[in-house]
Amino acid sequence: MPAPAPKKKDSAPAGPTPEGERRTSRFSTAQAPLRQRLDLWEEYNEQALFGLRCSTLSERSLLATQTNLVLPRIRLTHISGNDHVIERAPENIRRNPVDAVMLCLLMEGEAFFYHDAGCETLVAGEAVVYDANRPFMYGFSTDMRQVIVEVPRAVLREQSAREDYFRPRVLRIAGSPAATHAKTTANAVLGAFRDPVGDMDELERNVLEMFSIITGEPGASPSVAYLAASRDFIQAHLGEPDLSMPRVARAVGISERHLTRVFAEAGTSPAKYVLENRLARAHELLADPTHSATPITELAASVGFVSAAHFSRAFRQQYGCTPRDARGSLALRQAD
Repeated sequence: MPAPAPKKKDSAPAGPTPEGERRTSRFSTAQAPLRQRLDLWEEYNEQALFGLRCSTLSERSLLATQTNLVLPRIRLTHISGNDHVIERAPENIRRNPVDAVMLCLLMEGEAFFYHDAGCETLVAGEAVVYDANRPFMYGFSTDMRQVIVEVPRAVLREQSAREDYFRPRVLRIAGSPAATHAKTTANAVLGAFRDPVGDMDELERNVLEMFSIITGEPGASPSVAYLAASRDFIQAHLGEPDLSMPRVARAVGISERHLTRVFAEAGTSPAKYVLENRLARAHELLADPTHSATPITELAASVGFVSAAHFSRAFRQQYGCTPRDARGSLALRQAD
């Protein structure tokens, strides 16, 4: 069946929600008639994000999906689609002003960003910052996927953000600590869409702090963001034996001493966090029937243990039995 047209509304698009509330919405043009896809996309964005023009040269017209999560202070958006161009024209701004700053994290694809100071290109892993009340054109020459964090200017003013913070720009963050925070932010946003019952207050704090770090305006207390980015980096590199504390600290852009302090505030240490997560992943692999014939030493190595003896001792201390005994008892439990 064709996708129903989004209902038009008289007021401006939804902004931050009252304390403790959240709203989600999702829209796709996939089931819409070919000739209606662009119009429907513009209508949906008018009410869910902001007013814009949309165009594409594709014979398929626009095939795109958008998911939005509105939290008390910010809005999170995930968009995937084929090649297209969006334009925030002066008439869109006059009709539908949005006093917010957008951070767009490009996860897949290639794009260009045209604004009053020039035209810049970007690739996956880079980001764009823009003021939604200034005209711009943002185009994708390939299939694309991005995460958008929308923060009202009022929230940024609370953090004493400089006025030039609102100028449009492309962030060349590849290979920098900001890239680690950008990836963590995208993972956190996508995780929130998959698990809407998670801790939204913590998610909002994490994203706001990482927003400040990525865009170059450090917040007053970014410890939560550094902890989240450190954990995310550790999880992504858990199987690598050279996952040292200096490496984690460099990845998130802080000193080793600061890294230790960040984890101490959470009641643990970087080394303990790494060890516990390596053991937990090893335990999962031992319980996985597809790995029942994999030697235990090989499983241990796959989660970052260099020494089989160290793995066995640590596993016994954590779970009260040897890895071999754990595999046997888990197999018996599954058989029952």
